[in-house]
Amino acid sequence: MIKNNGSVSLENILNQSSSISIGSNGGFGQTKSIFMRGTESNHTKVLVNGNELNPGTLGVPSIQHISVDLIEKIEISKGSMSTLYGKNAIGGVINIITKKNQFGEVKYRSGRYSTENITFSDGINYEKHNFNINMSRFISDSYKAKVTSSQNHRYDNTNIDMSYKYDIDNQYNINLDYYKNTGNTEYDSFGSNLNQNHRDNHFKASLNSTKASSSYDIFYLRKGNEINQAAPGATDYTHTKSDSIGLEYSIDNSNNGNLLFGLNYTDESMYELSFGTSFKHTNMIRELYIAKTAIYQNNLSVNLGARFINHSVFNDYTIGNLNFGYIINPNLIFTAGVGKSFRPPDATDLFGFSGNSNLNPEKSMTSEIGLKYKHSNDTSVSISIFNNEIKNLIESDGSKMQNINKARITGLEFNFDKTYKDLVYKLNYTYQESDDLTNDTLLSRRPRNKISANILKKINNHESFDLMLRAESKKDNSIYDAHRLGGYLVVDANYVTRFHGYNISLKAVNLFDKKYRLAHNYNTDGKAFFLSVGSSF
Repeated sequence: MIKNNGSVSLENILNQSSSISIGSNGGFGQTKSIFMRGTESNHTKVLVNGNELNPGTLGVPSIQHISVDLIEKIEISKGSMSTLYGKNAIGGVINIITKKNQFGEVKYRSGRYSTENITFSDGINYEKHNFNINMSRFISDSYKAKVTSSQNHRYDNTNIDMSYKYDIDNQYNINLDYYKNTGNTEYDSFGSNLNQNHRDNHFKASLNSTKASSSYDIFYLRKGNEINQAAPGATDYTHTKSDSIGLEYSIDNSNNGNLLFGLNYTDESMYELSFGTSFKHTNMIRELYIAKTAIYQNNLSVNLGARFINHSVFNDYTIGNLNFGYIINPNLIFTAGVGKSFRPPDATDLFGFSGNSNLNPEKSMTSEIGLKYKHSNDTSVSISIFNNEIKNLIESDGSKMQNINKARITGLEFNFDKTYKDLVYKLNYTYQESDDLTNDTLLSRRPRNKISANILKKINNHESFDLMLRAESKKDNSIYDAHRLGGYLVVDANYVTRFHGYNISLKAVNLFDKKYRLAHNYNTDGKAFFLSVGSSF
């Protein structure tokens, strides 16, 4: 579906899920926020090939710098995912899997706002060696970030993604994975046009062993996130650097489930200078986790897991999950689960401008029940009800970060998928109440209602037309002002064809030029067209 919808940005893809609302401070490269199932923008853990993107300073992952043309698929896990992914997964986890092409591919895109994007991918297999590379270069004049801005805000970004695998023998292999994005973003600061450089990167080396009934993975991971103000005389910056080592061991019994055991050690360093306030801070995090999946009488599956975390600042925490799946009949499955999560305050919350070193970690308890019904191979329906209780929610009181809020988020999700001849229909809807119990109000920027629909028409084997619709009800901008963000309905369309060996895509964004806001005083996309031409070799 990623290939057929022709999206120009990652946030456009994620926004097609009714479980996710995106906050945006303008166009390409500007700060984006993910609100999954009504949780905070730093409650969703974003991974690139399984490696965390969220920085230890600001906490919010910079999804705006990930090129969509590098992506093979996106795995979205909703609700607490603490056992497998640890801290910061209160809202859920998004894992972005990049392409591993065994052939060469080049693509060029051009469109409104003087936007140009060129992508190259290739893969090489030689005896025991496998190498893949993806590269993307994106530049755009974009549009005015704020309603009051006097000029457009230019953006440029380069992505490099490489992987290498060496098969020692049938059981052992060595894997190397490298990802980096770098670039510059202009933005509006109190009426002035400033700019900043960004850099996210990771390098992972691992040794894997796979046998008939067991496997293990030993790894080393180095990760970095940087933002540096680039205007003349500017000195502000925010940096995160971390080193991790870990082991994961799995015992598989296909008839009765499996057992997973793992341990991680992370040394994380954060540096920041912002508005005259600076800090240097280090965390050491030790983690041990275990998960067991059991199958009973072929119709009941139980997954139980726990993760023990020793944090050098916030001491010991135990988090985990308990999930059930029961096959009522071959077409109907009942699911239920509970999860306990926590998020330690990020370094900027603690020590940055308006920070508070006395903050306590946020704690959450999530529960969910659901039904999945498969009418046929062509039609499926699912419905789920969820509840998330959050204590010590970290918010600013207007001058300082505080553990001032208790929150309760309840909601319902509905999903419908159907294929009829050459048409594919997808519909998903989320209703949620995101309550700030302390202030007796709704949490900011969370709509009560969101609906997303997609209709794909397969004209022939090489030609298709995709129509995408998303709508949100109105929402509060912030508890500290009286501004409301109006509801909206946006329609996108994409036409794909293959002509003389070239893959051609024409993407229409905001087809009816709807005016709407995802943050007060910040602009969103107007009607725009983007033409992509690609070829494989």
